[in-house]
Amino acid sequence: MFNRILTLSESTCDLVVFAAHPDDAELCCGGTLALSAAQGRRVAVVDLTRGELGSLGDADTRAREAAAAAEVLGLHRRLNLGLPDGAVRDTDANRARVVAVLRELRPQVVIAPPFEDHHPDHMGTADLVRQSFYLSSIRKFQPELPPWKPRTLLHHWGSRTFSPQLVVDVSSVFEKRMQAVRCYESQFGARQESEFALRISSQNFLASIEATLKYFGSLIGVAYGEPYRSELPLPAGDLVGLFGVEPWKDR
Repeated sequence: MFNRILTLSESTCDLVVFAAHPDDAELCCGGTLALSAAQGRRVAVVDLTRGELGSLGDADTRAREAAAAAEVLGLHRRLNLGLPDGAVRDTDANRARVVAVLRELRPQVVIAPPFEDHHPDHMGTADLVRQSFYLSSIRKFQPELPPWKPRTLLHHWGSRTFSPQLVVDVSSVFEKRMQAVRCYESQFGARQESEFALRISSQNFLASIEATLKYFGSLIGVAYGEPYRSELPLPAGDLVGLFGVEPWKDR
């Protein structure tokens, strides 16, 4: 599903999430991915690194876990750019690679990490995708590839204080998104008891993810929500429909 050669019509996607490491997309916007896939949208994740510097597991294990999570979420595509873990930066070479992916997948919506976070790779991915998002529509940048301009770029929440402009109701797919997270047994299944134990391996970590989603869901009156920010105004062609209201029939 994820490695075969696709035609142009098969390779295009509606929604693409760029993530620094395998499991980042599942942790921060897995519900949005699962919900969009259930709604018939083609969704994809582009992992920039293989996560080889991670204190837990190894790159091959994380690749297998990523494939399993992709099946759970219903992804149409999952790509890995193989950039060096710990060194994701906004460079000319990296821009060219991300632009090539954008022009191949031709998404309407792009999601990237937040600009403020604890991990330099997360912030590096945010900067890199931000610049590549613009360059993707410039015809004379990599002129051998047809340009593409996605409709919007959103940034998901991370480890810093986050005030969203948009919250997606993921209540109906909450269990599926957490099932995808739990596919990463090497990251979230291990239990460490030493003074150097990682936060992600603590018994409270996944509970804290659930609590965070409950909080953002409460902001819009639902059980679970995933929050996003945008540097640009968010377009709306149907203001009433934006709030989930069906057209007037027999109401």
